[in-house]
Amino acid sequence: MFGRDCFKALTKVFKIPTKGGENLKGLIRAYKVFIAVFAVIVVAAVVIGTKGLNEQENHIYVLPVGYTGWVTVIYNQKDYPELPKEGDAIVNNIPKDGVLKTSSAPTGGGMTFYYADDQGNRTEVGIGMVQGQHMGTDTIQRPDGTNEEKSINAFYVGTEQQYNDHLKDQP
Repeated sequence: MFGRDCFKALTKVFKIPTKGGENLKGLIRAYKVFIAVFAVIVVAAVVIGTKGLNEQENHIYVLPVGYTGWVTVIYNQKDYPELPKEGDAIVNNIPKDGVLKTSSAPTGGGMTFYYADDQGNRTEVGIGMVQGQHMGTDTIQRPDGTNEEKSINAFYVGTEQQYNDHLKDQP
């Protein structure tokens, strides 16, 4: 039914005579080509979109048990180890001061957060305990006055109230 309605609309809009065979056959051929091209575009968009999502890596953030405060991961740092992998996930073992430096490059993807005790036992941190997450480039001034740009991922671990209180205390 949809195809017939579209066909009728096209003949009216473009004032194409529908009697005589030749114009009708040409219109049908053009309509079939249009549908085929549209289908190819839709399939290509789905394939490209899915491929991009599948290439992102999952990240596991392992925090010291009970940690609250800012966590900062600083990427592309010479003389620091690459982030280890656990299966298909990249593991970010956050030290007690909340700052992790790594030679790994930043990547996008899903994030899961855990507290880990001294024996390595993990407890998942609820997503409601992660606030103000941002990934980007920060400019840091060196002691000699020059600037250095660093790729970072930063987020606050704590309740929304703790996060808001922390923001109020900032100058």
